[in-house]
Amino acid sequence: MKRLIIITILLVAATVVVTVKYFDNLNLAGPRTAQVINTIPSSAALVFEFNNDASFYDIYNNSQLFTSIIGQQKMNELHSIRSLILENVSTQAVFNAQDIFFSIHPQANDTLEYLVTIPATGALQPEALARLKLQSIKIAGKTGYIIRTDSLQKNFYIAPKDGNIWAGSFSKPLLEESLNYKTSDKDNFALLSDQQHSNTLGNLYINYQQSGKLLNQFYKKGQADIFKGLQMLPATTALSLNYKSDALIFNGFTTFKQTAAMSYLDLFRQMAPVELSLQEIFPITTAYSSSYGFNDVARFKTLLAKWEQKTGLEKDRSALFKKIKSETGVQFDTEFNKLLDNEFAIITTRFEEKLAIIKLKNGAGLKPFCYNISNMITDDCGQFNYNQIPLFLLGDVMSLFRKPYFIILDNYLVLANSQREINNYKQNYFNNQYLSKGTEFIEFNNLVAERCNINYFIHFKNAGNAFKRLLKPYYNEVYQQEPGFKNYYAAAYQLSGSENQFYTNLCIKLLKPDSTTTNGN
Repeated sequence: MKRLIIITILLVAATVVVTVKYFDNLNLAGPRTAQVINTIPSSAALVFEFNNDASFYDIYNNSQLFTSIIGQQKMNELHSIRSLILENVSTQAVFNAQDIFFSIHPQANDTLEYLVTIPATGALQPEALARLKLQSIKIAGKTGYIIRTDSLQKNFYIAPKDGNIWAGSFSKPLLEESLNYKTSDKDNFALLSDQQHSNTLGNLYINYQQSGKLLNQFYKKGQADIFKGLQMLPATTALSLNYKSDALIFNGFTTFKQTAAMSYLDLFRQMAPVELSLQEIFPITTAYSSSYGFNDVARFKTLLAKWEQKTGLEKDRSALFKKIKSETGVQFDTEFNKLLDNEFAIITTRFEEKLAIIKLKNGAGLKPFCYNISNMITDDCGQFNYNQIPLFLLGDVMSLFRKPYFIILDNYLVLANSQREINNYKQNYFNNQYLSKGTEFIEFNNLVAERCNINYFIHFKNAGNAFKRLLKPYYNEVYQQEPGFKNYYAAAYQLSGSENQFYTNLCIKLLKPDSTTTNGN
């Protein structure tokens, strides 16, 4: 009996030791990730973290996914870095199985550069550095090194930072920025929980305001409208990667900065997610879109009114609808709010047409009020007589429709900036020429979240036609290259209200090999 008690005690003790050891290992990634990511300059728009492990490289070597996104040239550069530094027998001992941080930084000269940040398990010994045959240089007051990649005919600059952390880049100025960067108490990126971090293949961190600068560099003029509102979001996102052979799927949370000013998208994080149905009637020519949904129309309008107060729009809004009332006898905002359903969307087609579709509870009920405030061109199509009605009805994302043309089709109010655009959509509508009819779209839609509050969508082939005219020549060339984004069918970025933050999903799906038409078939 005594012997049995001793064995039982030993088994319990062993279980405790194993359990403690397991959770110790599970939590190792969190503090180290925070330490490393906080050394990355705040100019980073995106950071992708992955483990320097053979299993990760096996996946991306056998897949088009990564090459299609970053391009063959950048993939070749990463291969060079891996072979020259990470797989070198002189450095493997300190870099093996460590997390690598790949960050993208917009530059003042309208270009972008990337930085590689790698923690080491210990210091690289002088003899190991000597075997690498590096050329030493002084950079930012520190000893750094040049690695010459003969296959690429480029120099890679690398230098140690505090805490056994190394940083490297093909851009010497960016490495200098990294070496001079002073870590602050404020985190530039929200992080995943330790448990979620330990069970993921890779992680993506997004700083929206820096990402907005990145997007604007791509366009010939003006602000990028593809993710309107998102680039000004005072928040960061941390997403974990779920790998499929034909898709990249990320999920995680968007965290708002506590002291930041209220943005338009704040309204939606206070709403419960809903099923967005307007995508079912997007035209076959859709290049990209943004959809917005809310579970409580009255609460949305209350929050919108508060946002207008904070942004100084309330006075102009009140003056506009008072003027409409005095001139037409219609209190248009009141009548519109009664008939507004829970969703609206903004669409850009491959021909750069801009459309807004607003879901209504009763389209026939809104018609006489729209007719009274408009110049009717045909029996069913007219143009509003007043500026910025959509802005004051639904908020900032509708500002591009200043004095729009409109038509009401069943329970949908459709807005555009020309009669031609209205007629083109009307033809699509009555001929059932929708993007959603294609099998590729149906398969793609099965990969994304069923419910959300905001959905940004891009159809890569249709967008390619629009981007030929919108993007700067170099970036259009990058977009059109093979392999590249042309190898993808579509992407969706979804934000769903959750405890006053956003649960966030990103899905990017490859085209099927035989997918050649624009309708998603």
